[in-house]
Amino acid sequence: MTQEQYILAAQPNPLHHRAASVCGAQVYPAVGIYGWRKRCLYFFILLLLVTMIVNLALTIWILKVMNFTPVRPECA
Repeated sequence: MTQEQYILAAQPNPLHHRAASVCGAQVYPAVGIYGWRKRCLYFFILLLLVTMIVNLALTIWILKVMNFTPVRPECA
């Protein structure tokens, strides 16, 4: 094997990856959120959750204070 053939054989072959995915052995790249992005995402989800809980609590409180009832008052 010459040096050029060795260099070509050592390089990754994109056709090999396509053939592997066709045969069922799929190669997946590493996907994920790491570091400060993950922390910000968790903070944003927590903030949305707290906002939803406060909104629901205030809605229930307003309904109780304003004495809203599902029963219609009788007209005299």
